[in-house]
Amino acid sequence: MKQQTFSQLNTHWRHRYSYGGNLRKSSKGRGARPLSSTDPIHLVFKVNKGAVRAGLRSPRTFNLLRALLRKYSRKFFVRVEQVSIQTDHIHLLVRGGRRSAMQSFLRVVAGQFAQCLTDTFTQKHEGEKVWKHRPFSRVIKGYKPYRVVRDYIQLNELEAAGRPYSKTRLRGLSEEQLRELWA
Repeated sequence: MKQQTFSQLNTHWRHRYSYGGNLRKSSKGRGARPLSSTDPIHLVFKVNKGAVRAGLRSPRTFNLLRALLRKYSRKFFVRVEQVSIQTDHIHLLVRGGRRSAMQSFLRVVAGQFAQCLTDTFTQKHEGEKVWKHRPFSRVIKGYKPYRVVRDYIQLNELEAAGRPYSKTRLRGLSEEQLRELWA
């Protein structure tokens, strides 16, 4: 009887296409991870600042993360459309083929990132956990949400490269600001 109540767990309609991150702490995000073979997926990996002291933007770590993404996207036939590596998190916009390949890509990339960030290929890591939460994923349905996520990731990358941060940056960009964003 108890097992049947868990199978009936319904997620809120707002979180129907999302999984992981802070959602995992509430009952809203405890269903199966929604993945799509046709629609793009926005992924966010959030790292503990205490576990990775130098941050993800240090030259060694940055190049290592890019190489790992390239290697495993080829292996699991996942197309990485956009990447933004911040000091404490990573944004990815990906498209995948089969669900099993996407699941494997998520699992292997998260594991390889953690091993490379802590240099624990042969011994167990004794410090803090590398990841703050499980990877957040959201299936992007439609062209307008796709453009919003694409612009958001581009804006994050520019801010990591030195563009000043503004709290009102996501309230709608003008056509001129969008052209500047992608120039």
